[in-house]
Amino acid sequence: MRYHSIARAILPKRFRQSIVKRANAQPVGLREAVRNLWAEIRLARATRGSVRRLEALNGKNRIKLNLGCGLDLKPGWVNIDLTLTPPQVAANAPVGTVFINHDLRLGLPLEDGCSDLIYSSHFFEHLNYKQGLQLMRECYRLLRAEGVFRISLPTFNRLFDAYLRRDKAYFDLVDIRAVMPEVEPGTETLVDQINYGVYQFGEHKCIYDEEKVCLLLRSIGFSSANVSSYNEEIDPADELRRRYSFYVEAVK
Repeated sequence: MRYHSIARAILPKRFRQSIVKRANAQPVGLREAVRNLWAEIRLARATRGSVRRLEALNGKNRIKLNLGCGLDLKPGWVNIDLTLTPPQVAANAPVGTVFINHDLRLGLPLEDGCSDLIYSSHFFEHLNYKQGLQLMRECYRLLRAEGVFRISLPTFNRLFDAYLRRDKAYFDLVDIRAVMPEVEPGTETLVDQINYGVYQFGEHKCIYDEEKVCLLLRSIGFSSANVSSYNEEIDPADELRRRYSFYVEAVK
């Protein structure tokens, strides 16, 4: 987001021009730091009231949580994300679907053992390692005995294998010109697919594979954590997600 957009979203009008002018005059590294700061302030503002809404769920049992839900808003679940707007929720959620804008880096102010099922698809890679581990521990705390945690993440091992084998067909669901228009025409190669898949414009913070996730979940205390397969009842049906995902299911 450009400075003027950030300023317009969070600052009184009389301060905008001065701050934007000063920020744009700074070195690139400092501008990036300022941009990140404003983004964090904007997120904090967007999630005001989320703790109160979550605490209102205390006393309810057998809650199903959909963490980092994006537009995959599940009826009958408590869907949690950070940046969805009311129009996006209205366009993608059945009437009565529960959605809460909340920063999951802060944990979840819910009671121990309140949840039957916790699900997350392509979200934990957007947290750094420490934040991801902390949230996995939080999921363990929230689940009742024999409750299930199911996680879907990008399958980087297959991504790298296809790259090394020069398997162009594996990447044919991603139009690199559409997702990375900054790549000069005529210079596209498979390494662009790797850059896009791994880094996602800096949004991806941590890489996992099946072995790592299973080991982490068992070390946290889950009685079992095993590689699973696509489950049409819960996992997004999108062909892109199905090809480039792996699944792990853990039982408390």
